[in-house]
Amino acid sequence: MKLPIRCLIVLFCLLISSPAFATNVPWPKIDNALADWQGAKELLLVSTADSPLETVAVQEVLEQILLHGFAVRTASESTAGESGLILELRENKDSNIAILRRAADTAIIAFERHSLTTLPAVAPPAAPKAAIAAPVVQTTTPLVAAPIVVAEPRRVSNLLGPVPLPGRPHSLAFLAETADQGLELALQSDSGVQRYHLQDNVLQPLGAYTTGSKALRALYLESGDPDGDGHTELAAVWADDLKGIYEGTDSQVTSTILESDHLGFTASNGPHAFVRLIGDKGLMQTRGTYTIWNGPVLPLSQKDQIWQADSEPVSWAHSNLFDITPLDDTTALQWTADKQLRLVALDSGLPLPGGTLLYDLGEFVGPRIAVPLETPEYRSGLSKEDMVRETWWTLPPRISVASDGTAYTIRRERSMGLPLVGKPSGQDHLVALHWNGQRLIVTDPFPAMEAFILDFALVEHQGKVKSVLLLLNKKPDGSGDAYLQLVSMANNGL
Repeated sequence: MKLPIRCLIVLFCLLISSPAFATNVPWPKIDNALADWQGAKELLLVSTADSPLETVAVQEVLEQILLHGFAVRTASESTAGESGLILELRENKDSNIAILRRAADTAIIAFERHSLTTLPAVAPPAAPKAAIAAPVVQTTTPLVAAPIVVAEPRRVSNLLGPVPLPGRPHSLAFLAETADQGLELALQSDSGVQRYHLQDNVLQPLGAYTTGSKALRALYLESGDPDGDGHTELAAVWADDLKGIYEGTDSQVTSTILESDHLGFTASNGPHAFVRLIGDKGLMQTRGTYTIWNGPVLPLSQKDQIWQADSEPVSWAHSNLFDITPLDDTTALQWTADKQLRLVALDSGLPLPGGTLLYDLGEFVGPRIAVPLETPEYRSGLSKEDMVRETWWTLPPRISVASDGTAYTIRRERSMGLPLVGKPSGQDHLVALHWNGQRLIVTDPFPAMEAFILDFALVEHQGKVKSVLLLLNKKPDGSGDAYLQLVSMANNGL
């Protein structure tokens, strides 16, 4: 009886010790000393650099200090008062040194050194030797191959802090780079779509589109150029949850097509259907009365200023709009029934040898849609109130394909923990999937986030991914505090 009690105590201690929402700490010894300090929350920051606030080391430690509630001054040591702390940052040829002192007697209370020697890259695991097998003309059974996961060297992060967002947005889209080297983006919340300008980690709101209806719930936001005019359009998809006391919930799906202008957005009514924008192609599929998908996937085009479906179905699409994501003219990624990805031939839909990905992407819970049951079920009792009248479906995480054919999606490793006593733990990742002709290669090109990644948008420049915009939240369903994080390819490690 003693062993289970001890195990529970240890488990409880582990749960309450994990941070709820934090970034990786670049100076852990200094951070611990700052957390333990019981005196005045004043700190003098001293650096040997000519322009200390422009150096990465000073920016990192400054974020740590401010998170602990210290008021920070940057001046010479001679201006130090009799209370608080003094932090010295020294940059040598082979290391960065941090020395934390008490201002009253200059006694050292913490010391930390970071070597500037580059860590060796971790080599990917060797591919297994191919087995000798009889030739096969065609098969529908995929050859299962373990993914190549390329580990990146672990480095100190110099990311700017996440930008707090109002309105609890659920989805985002990248619009364009601006002349001042800023970014324009759009965020979708239940009230509408807000356009923003981001530069130097400062987010400025521009124009907005509002639905004018409190009944609509944001599902997701797509960006592309389906009309081929050279301007980015947005497809905002919403759910109108119709609720009856003894009828359950019925999520009616509708969409709005938006185009940016100098005032904000020009809005056009889209179809009452799910919509995807993939490059210069628009796709749509309606919802059934008792099924989430109804009929074939159809091309979406604009005729006489009206967005409507074409009559000829998309040849490569299956019965699920989000089932297939083309990588190029011949291959595509497909979600399997157990929520894994595999590579298939675009024309036939058959799995390609070596294209099945044995890689756990986690339990991502995307936008939810309620579909009525044709025959209601009793699951807990036999009264009228115990009857279940709908099924809740969830959409998969976004898959975005860059110009070079690399696909990006979310790997969910963060969890909320146990009810009541648990705290969020783990990290979410944005992973890259690339087909090398023999198998899918999986990499982590961006830092992991100690927050839930709800959505993301790639930022490309001259055909290459330059950076990524991440929509973060403290809760996996988007009901917590929301943040925007910009990560460039130059920060592709921690």
